[in-house]
Amino acid sequence: MVQEAGDDFKEQVRSNTSLVDLVSETVSLKPMHGGRQYAGLCPFHPDHNPSFFVYPDRQTYRCWVCDEGGDCFRWIMEIEKVSFVEALESLARRANMELPRRMSRSRPGQTGPDRNQILDVVEWAAALMHQTLRTNPAARGAREYLEMRQLQQQTVRDFRLGYHPANRYWFQEQARDRYTDEQLAAAGLIVRRDSGQGYRPLDLADRLIFPISDERGRVVAFGGRVLPGGNTEGRGKYWNSQESPIFRKRRMMYSFDKSRDTIRRQRQVLIVEGYMDCIACHQAGITNAVATLGTALTEEHVQFLRRFEAQVVLVYDSDDAGQRAAERSISQFIAQDLDLRILNVPSGKDPADYLQEHTKDQFLELVDQASEAWEYKLNAIRARTDTSSIAGRQQVLEQMLEFLASAPGLKGTAREDMILREVCRLVEVDERTGRQRLSDLRGQEVKRKSLRGDTAERSEGLNRLGSPAFDKAERELLEILLTCPDSVETTCLHIGPDDFETPRHRQLLELCLGLWNEEGKHPTATTLTAAADSDSGIISLINDLLDSAEARDTRRLMTEDNNNDADSQMPRHLERILLILLARRDRQLGQLSSALRAEKKKQDSGLDEETMNRLRDLQTYRREQMGNPSRLK
Repeated sequence: MVQEAGDDFKEQVRSNTSLVDLVSETVSLKPMHGGRQYAGLCPFHPDHNPSFFVYPDRQTYRCWVCDEGGDCFRWIMEIEKVSFVEALESLARRANMELPRRMSRSRPGQTGPDRNQILDVVEWAAALMHQTLRTNPAARGAREYLEMRQLQQQTVRDFRLGYHPANRYWFQEQARDRYTDEQLAAAGLIVRRDSGQGYRPLDLADRLIFPISDERGRVVAFGGRVLPGGNTEGRGKYWNSQESPIFRKRRMMYSFDKSRDTIRRQRQVLIVEGYMDCIACHQAGITNAVATLGTALTEEHVQFLRRFEAQVVLVYDSDDAGQRAAERSISQFIAQDLDLRILNVPSGKDPADYLQEHTKDQFLELVDQASEAWEYKLNAIRARTDTSSIAGRQQVLEQMLEFLASAPGLKGTAREDMILREVCRLVEVDERTGRQRLSDLRGQEVKRKSLRGDTAERSEGLNRLGSPAFDKAERELLEILLTCPDSVETTCLHIGPDDFETPRHRQLLELCLGLWNEEGKHPTATTLTAAADSDSGIISLINDLLDSAEARDTRRLMTEDNNNDADSQMPRHLERILLILLARRDRQLGQLSSALRAEKKKQDSGLDEETMNRLRDLQTYRREQMGNPSRLK
């Protein structure tokens, strides 16, 4: 189907997609060098300093640590875990482009609805339930509940709240002649029976429904709440969609699509526990609030939020359950080097209840007073420990030092120095003793990491191909082709792909020469990115070479100190690189010739003519694969 869609359509989609805008939905980007590139925290590995770059003019991205790279199609494939075809369709819809008719949704080997079909079904369900809440007489109890919770009509519309009637088979009845049971099941609206025969409804009947959207505002799942006074026997108060191809609960956060811009601007995110808490915050004008989806804060949530370099304030009830949940979050995520704060809402209230009785400014005052994670942790430990005894104070110290040692980002900072000094003062321990124990704990961790790093470095060394000088020459020739694409015509007269030994370099050279020889196109960043077919490794290499060419000022090297020989049109810099590579070719061919002569001497001792012919064919083939014979001297 990719071929059916055509390269022209693919390139139209690419040209209508702003990679910066696309990536910014997931990563907070900062412009650099006048907007020639944008930097942010990498979404593909735990990143502490911005190592991820987006290049608008090249329409590519690359992480300089984990080497993940690609274009707009690769980005959607990696972030949403979809096929290339689904990424192409998704970006086309995003650009409001009509899909070619031949891009049929039925694909060879496909056994069920694809991602876009599932999104269509979920969107239909969201619109249906929202309309039911607003107009159906059966939803009167749900509307009264929302009035009691002081939700405004505009808020109900903004969050597209819905209602599922008491009829458990309502979805299947409404979907008749529109969607199949298989499509409803793929969208998480019904589920296949354990026996495998037929489908059964989910526990959505008579619930207030909260549509859950992804970062791009597309509805992907639902949450449901039993209404007060309804039949709750054997039913949980809350219900959430199961995970599906479009919904990953452990990473997604409710209302993030509405909060992203405020989070990016204020560099702060409030994480509350429930849908109503989150909605109440937004209605009050606190638009940096999000909620987890029936789970505690996960590592995936934290990794996602770190890309926005925002302070994270966890908002919990002040009851015992809320305090325990807060401490679990601190212990789990202090190692993420995150500015984590904890807010316990006074009087055991949740944020929604508090905002019914207090103003936005009063709530924000509480946020400003939220304890730093270390302070909350220390107070929690002291509250359950007898600090009047030496053993108790030692226990507090040990737990706090382990807590600090697990946060590498604190090491050597003024913040760590102040925390450690305060902890030692409170437990009445000499500061030097505390520092030595912390150093010992950190030393143990460094030793473990060092062992892992040595193993990785040895492995990388074993995988290196070619001598450093020749590897450098291969890179410099590719830098020339990318910086001065018109030099490809001269290059292909002397060099072929088999003259390169490093596999990735050879693959990129094949693309460069192929574009020129087969399509008459120069190997620019744009044409090569398109030809790379979203290959992450090749696109990362292109970005790497373009940046190193800029640092080396390859364009200047190609124009200065050129040959004065009237018979030579070749820049001296290009000639120097070609001579290095041709010298390697001559050496390799010389080794083949030596082997041929050695075998020829053995001919009288039994070497048959067939073997000699094979050796001659090998030498000829090797010459042909290496490009044309060169007249360079």
